[in-house]
Amino acid sequence: MPTWGWFIVALVLVDAAVLAAWLLARKKPGTSPAGSHTIGLVGLDEGARADIHRLLAANKKIQAIKVFRQRTGAGLLDAKNAIESVQRGEPFPSSATIVDAAHSGPTPWDDLIPRLQSLKSEGKAISAIKLLRDRTGLSLSDAKNAVDLL
Repeated sequence: MPTWGWFIVALVLVDAAVLAAWLLARKKPGTSPAGSHTIGLVGLDEGARADIHRLLAANKKIQAIKVFRQRTGAGLLDAKNAIESVQRGEPFPSSATIVDAAHSGPTPWDDLIPRLQSLKSEGKAISAIKLLRDRTGLSLSDAKNAVDLL
């Protein structure tokens, strides 16, 4: 292959790499920090909260962030912010209530989580996602991620 042919191949590869980096780096439109904070609390049970408090007491912040991420599916920044708020003495929100996106008041989770789990076990994941979106106002992707974590 002549030299100019190799130049064109290299140019195409560089363009593809730049485009891929740009697509991976940009944020998804329509994601809100409130939605990700809300979804992050779905998989955080009392055992995980106790583990996080124990790790923070032992000055193991990174391990606490890992536990939070594993249990909730939250991103690194959301997990870091949540753990730092706990370090400052702010409590985790109660697992029994969560404020919906419209901020109209707390939505009881005692009946919602078992219902979501039963729908998912019956193979009706789409119905579970729809129910979660109706009750909490979460985005489609956040509700899907939450149902996947159940």
